[in-house]
Formats: sequence, structure tokens, C-alpha cells
Amino acid sequence: MTLRAARPEFLDLFPAGAEARRLADGFTWTEGPVYVPARSAVIFSDVRQNRTWAWSDDGQLSPEMHPSHHQNGHCLNKQGHLIACSHGLRRLERQREPGGEWESIADSFEGKKLNSPNDVCLAPDGSLWFSDPTYGIDKPEEGYGGEMELPGRWVFRLAPDGTLSAPIRDRVKPNGLAFLPSGNLLVSDTGDNATHRYCLNARGETEYQGVHFTVEPGKTDGLRVDAGGLIWASAGDGVHVLTPDGDELGRVLTPQTTSNLCFGGPEGRTLYMTVSTEFWSIETNVRG
Repeated sequence: MTLRAARPEFLDLFPAGAEARRLADGFTWTEGPVYVPARSAVIFSDVRQNRTWAWSDDGQLSPEMHPSHHQNGHCLNKQGHLIACSHGLRRLERQREPGGEWESIADSFEGKKLNSPNDVCLAPDGSLWFSDPTYGIDKPEEGYGGEMELPGRWVFRLAPDGTLSAPIRDRVKPNGLAFLPSGNLLVSDTGDNATHRYCLNARGETEYQGVHFTVEPGKTDGLRVDAGGLIWASAGDGVHVLTPDGDELGRVLTPQTTSNLCFGGPEGRTLYMTVSTEFWSIETNVRG
């Protein structure tokens, strides 16, 4: 059974008879999916195989980049360009055209190299927020090694004018990021196994609001918020769906740990999931 409801209304989020299905397998550690409408495809990473892949709306799996320099999280910026977190190159990077060159848009802060940018999201004001733990320099299978130069593992904000700041400096291993309709930012921390909430002001400064939710089993790595404000969080047994306040509605169960997820498809109603060594999807009644 794919769906496990904690509340009856959870089942209303899916078409009758909806079941998660495996789309592809044979990977090592899938991560960082984003749907690119201009390409009618999801781009996702296999961080440990140093590759990226594309899954098209017509069901075709195609290789993207090898080596990918251990890209992890992706998003689209306000202009629709593909943004990636590169563990290997220790930078946030941008690809203006499909198949085009990647260019660095952030690789250092106050004269020190970034650790290994992990996940990234677009804020309502057009800024890009990204987490910077040290997985790419701590784990040989996820990067090219190196020394940690910054004094912490922070969450950065790249303003539309290119100014880089580090508004969040109190996390252990910041990871997935998502904005709530209120404008508050959620940050999953794979160091303390909780997802935390921050209030933002117009200058991009943050104020800590506390733990917003936790999952069991496992921990939340990636997360998304749908058009109605529901939170879709990865976990050890799949994807947990929560109210905007962080109360569980139910779960989409998967056979392995789900690392990350995104909404996509022609109508934005398909939930795509990177599930350890596999890539999965399920149809929903909501939009990402």
C-alpha cells in the first residue's frame, strides 16, 4: 500500500487508486530533482556516481552530465535558468541554456571557499537561498575533498543584485530549504534531525522561530511546499505530508529512504521522488 493516512483528508490529495511507481533504478544515491517546464523534464542527480539525468514527460530517461562535479540540489531562478549546488566545485552555479556551460554565481564568502553547497530554493523576492554543509568535502564519494575554510555550516542568501550574505549560522548540517506561504523559511537539518522555521524581513535577515516538525523514521533531507501550503518532507520511509503548522496528514511510502522530491509534469501535479538507488513518482490532486 502506497498511501498511509493519519487523517482522512490525506487521501483527498490523490486521485482514486493512486499508487507510487518506480520509474528507473540502478543508481547509487539519487538527489536534487527539479522540474524544468521548458524541457518537459525532471533533472536529478546521482551524487555518488557523479552524474545528472533527465526524465521526460514521455517517460524517457536520458543522461545529462558526466562528470557532474557531484551536483546535488537544483532549482530554477526567476529567469528560468537552471541553478545547481556543486559539491565538487564547492559553488552555486547557473546554466543559462540546456546543455550550455555552467558558470559560478557564488563560490566564496569573505575570502573563504564555500564548504559544499547542498540544496537551493528560490525566494519570493527573487533571491536564492542555499545550504552549505560539508558532505562534499567529508565524504570521498560525494565530492573531491579539501579543507573546510569557513568557521561554520551556514545557509546563504544570494540577492538578485549578486550580494552574498549568511543569514543563518546556527544550524548543525543545514540541508533542504522551502518557503511557506507566510514567507517563513523552513530549513531541514540532517545534523539534529529536525526541520526549523525562520522569519525573514525585507532585508533578508532572519529570526529563529523554533523546530517546526520532525519525522520518524529517518530524517528530512529535501522538502517542498505545495500551492495550498502543505509541506511534503522526505523521510526514511517515503514522503510525509504535513499541514502548514507541521502536523502530519499522512505518508507516501517508498521501499527505501527518500532523499528529495519535487512537483512537475504538464500540470504540476506529479510528485517525483529520489528514492536512494531509484527514481519514483505518484500522481496527486495538488500543484507544487
